[in-house]
Amino acid sequence: MMEHSVPRDADSKPKLLNSVPDIVQALSLAEKFAFHQQKPDGHWCAEFLAQVYPTAQYVIFHQAWGTDLSADASQLRKYLLSLQTSDGSWSIAPDYPGDISPTVEAYLALRLLGQAADSEELRRARSFIRNAGGLGKIRVVTRFLLAQFGLFPWKAVPQVIPELILFPTWSPINCFSVPFWARHTVLPLAIIRHHEPIFALPNGKSASNTFLDELWLDPQRKSAPYGRSLLDLSTNDPIGFVFKAADYLLHALRLLRHSPLRYLARKQTVEWLLRHQNADGSWSGYLLAFQCAVTALLLEGFTIDDTPVRRGLAAMETWTLEDDAEGKRIQSTTSPIWDTALMLEGLCGAGIPRDDDRLRRAADWLKERQLFGPLNDVALYCPDMQTGGGWAFQYDNSWVPDIDDTTAVALSLSTQDVAALDKYWFVCATEWVLGMQNKDGGWSSFDRDCDHEWLHKIPFNDMENLTDPSTADITSRVLELCTLIIRNASAPQGRPPVNLVRRAQQAIPGAIRFITSKQEADGSWRARWGVNYVLGTYLSISALASYVEEDGRGPIARIVRQGVSFLNKLQHEDGGWGEVVASYDMPPPPKGQGPSLPSSTSWALLGLLGAGVDAGEPVVQRGIAWLVREQTDLDGAGGASWPEWHFTGVGFPGKVYLGYRFYRHYFPMLALGKYMQVTRMVPKGEDEKTIM
Repeated sequence: MMEHSVPRDADSKPKLLNSVPDIVQALSLAEKFAFHQQKPDGHWCAEFLAQVYPTAQYVIFHQAWGTDLSADASQLRKYLLSLQTSDGSWSIAPDYPGDISPTVEAYLALRLLGQAADSEELRRARSFIRNAGGLGKIRVVTRFLLAQFGLFPWKAVPQVIPELILFPTWSPINCFSVPFWARHTVLPLAIIRHHEPIFALPNGKSASNTFLDELWLDPQRKSAPYGRSLLDLSTNDPIGFVFKAADYLLHALRLLRHSPLRYLARKQTVEWLLRHQNADGSWSGYLLAFQCAVTALLLEGFTIDDTPVRRGLAAMETWTLEDDAEGKRIQSTTSPIWDTALMLEGLCGAGIPRDDDRLRRAADWLKERQLFGPLNDVALYCPDMQTGGGWAFQYDNSWVPDIDDTTAVALSLSTQDVAALDKYWFVCATEWVLGMQNKDGGWSSFDRDCDHEWLHKIPFNDMENLTDPSTADITSRVLELCTLIIRNASAPQGRPPVNLVRRAQQAIPGAIRFITSKQEADGSWRARWGVNYVLGTYLSISALASYVEEDGRGPIARIVRQGVSFLNKLQHEDGGWGEVVASYDMPPPPKGQGPSLPSSTSWALLGLLGAGVDAGEPVVQRGIAWLVREQTDLDGAGGASWPEWHFTGVGFPGKVYLGYRFYRHYFPMLALGKYMQVTRMVPKGEDEKTIM
């Protein structure tokens, strides 16, 4: 292995920054901002944004179970209305076209909170919904929510059967053939589908409630079809035809609802839910699955006062936030592990001494949350993964460690502690990650070899989220971890165990094959969990750069150069980079198009510098200058960050996008710190130098 250096363009002259103090000052302001945001116990956690869905579903959930939200109604309305767009809709990301499903959920939530149906806001929302085709066009999850109030007929909702929990792991379809997020949602959802509850609305309780009839184009015809018809599927989609026929059959065979097998499936599902409740009372770490679990238990005979339900409701409230500026809302999840790992790495890169007490407290906080032992979903279907060693994403989600967080924590803690690689926590974490490698050589987010694309043809899966395949972004991060292990195989201190080095060596060829196979013709890579081609290309070329052939003429060298060229071409005139979520949805994708953003600009710079581009190149100099210039968000406590309101995180492409409020901060810190490192400048205590 050797470091790769992309040749400088001899025809261009670097546009130099004035002096080192520009960057030192930016990092100093960023450090103050970061430490001002640090929690007393050492960790970081920013608000997790997912537009209107979580808060609307929170209101709808409490309506189902008769909770009085009148004390919070005005603050909840304030937040919901703040997200409404000019055309009356609600969207799945800022500055993105309206979507009928979140608009319907927001409309219902506002009606439940006392917003008048003839108010200007709801008149505009109603117009958008009807112009989009009315309630018959909503997605399956929204159908489930509305059917529980008689607002949508249950016969127009796909079947989900509790018997899924009884299928053995060798069956093509079973609990573990779908990713964790589907497993933890589908199982309680199957209980809800079995009971087909009808809850009360302000106008009463009815299986054909008229509370939202104004949103139907024809309220007399509510049995809106979902998916393609059997006849259509029979012409060119045999798998889809089989699933659709099975759905029809299950609708017809309602006697199955009373079979001994159904009773056993319900009983085992309840036991599964009780076993999977986290120590803090939550389920799964994601709000929709969390709410489905509580609803399923209540439908199965539990009461509000029973301990599992009471603990669950209390835990749900800890996810809520309220302030005068935005009102009351609830997060779809929390991100403390991810935020703490990346903030810690950013501060180390910015030049904070590794033994700083604030960094030590952050490192200790992370180490205390490592998950050991066989009590996790992966260990249930992977007998070789019994020891554990991973981290989850949330405060408490012990059943679901994930690969990306575990990799991020391992890399971050090894940055804070240069002698970490022979320590027990690091060895366990990396062994767990390496054990999760898929057959195709890559890594996915939560599960192993969960890539059966035919599952997307199941009728209730209109989100196309029943797989967790290998992705270039996560595989690149794991390759970076493997590289760290190999490079330190002969280190004087913190030398990783020989067997860990051997396992990393065995994993690397498959990882490289997978990453290189995903490069697109223009030199880019698509990212799964962040927006989008800028992120995917940064991670891929940074990881591959260590494996460029010695003469610089081999296939990996060519692949890295193509990635560098792609990022170069995307730089905006102002020196930044930007990309919006439309790059997932529009054909052809508008790669790297959108306003310059702190996160996107930082990703591009990290990719270029990681691939060996000279720090004096104009493309780097302009990018660094953009970051220094755009640090304009002052916190009132002597620190500063970068403003960013676009979403650059992804839940499910085209369906759910996410906003990480600290992406605007720790990624710029990482980029500026990386620049200082490659130019061999120490951020603190140096005399003024001109950057060359």
